[in-house]
Amino acid sequence: MRRITSFLMMVALVAAMLPVAGCDTTSPSTHTEELVVEAYLVAGESLPPVWLARSLDIDAVWSSPQAAINEASVFIDLLTDQGQVEATFVYRRTIEAPGMFVTDTAHDVLPERTYRLRAEAAGLPVVTSETTVPEAFELLEVSHQVIEYQDPEQFSYLVTRSRFEDRQSIFVFTIANDNPTPENLVPVYKDLLFDREDLESGEPLVFDPEDERALRRFTSPPINEGNYDVLPGGLLRVRLPWFAVAFYGPTEITMSILDDNLYDFQRYQQVQQDGGLLSPGEIPNVLDPVEGGAGIFGSMARVQSVVEVVPANE
Repeated sequence: MRRITSFLMMVALVAAMLPVAGCDTTSPSTHTEELVVEAYLVAGESLPPVWLARSLDIDAVWSSPQAAINEASVFIDLLTDQGQVEATFVYRRTIEAPGMFVTDTAHDVLPERTYRLRAEAAGLPVVTSETTVPEAFELLEVSHQVIEYQDPEQFSYLVTRSRFEDRQSIFVFTIANDNPTPENLVPVYKDLLFDREDLESGEPLVFDPEDERALRRFTSPPINEGNYDVLPGGLLRVRLPWFAVAFYGPTEITMSILDDNLYDFQRYQQVQQDGGLLSPGEIPNVLDPVEGGAGIFGSMARVQSVVEVVPANE
């Protein structure tokens, strides 16, 4: 279900990616239909699904069957260091979800290698995009199996570094809880989501569906490795901030290192959504790595573990 939600958000974002000349809100914009692609390679894991849709006009009402593209030629190429095709993986349509394509070929994504996505649908330009998979990194030590909420020591990972030639590594953390009930909320989030009347009524607390979806799987903004402790031997001690933990109980923590495509896409998307101190005419269009269309074809390396978060003094 997470993947389908992500796909719907991706197509909705296309409206923000389409340029409006001069950002003049009095001038009508002309929508040119594009092929929207979405796929994420993970070092050491199987080839992922590829999702295809057509962009919709900003005034159109979203409909998954209407936007999804179910007839297309889709391939992912593994490239050599010289840019030649070493292997090609053919994708086929699956009935699991609208616009979803999968490959039957077994292949674990290779770190530090470049892959190219190619997709073509009738009436639309051919779409291509390339990603270089980050160097794999290793989880050497997990600080806790069980930790009290707000423990000053913090939950942390000791990891090897994944190096880039021209920048530091960029991390994203995903924190997931399989039992996201109001009763399991930590105090900060309980006070944030419910007013005092709700908390003192004695009635069962009920989530707003949007709040539950947002908290069940929380993803941090991109974080530079310069924020963490670099230890002798080039190891990193990475601590999880407590604001990222919304629930007590078993918590799955995934630490991902982003390729250039995902890093650029996320930071430009944040500017689009938040704006910051920029006026509307200064906000740049989302930077995406797709030629001939729109969307995202990116890659990452990741490690994960589970920690039990318990109330303090238990």
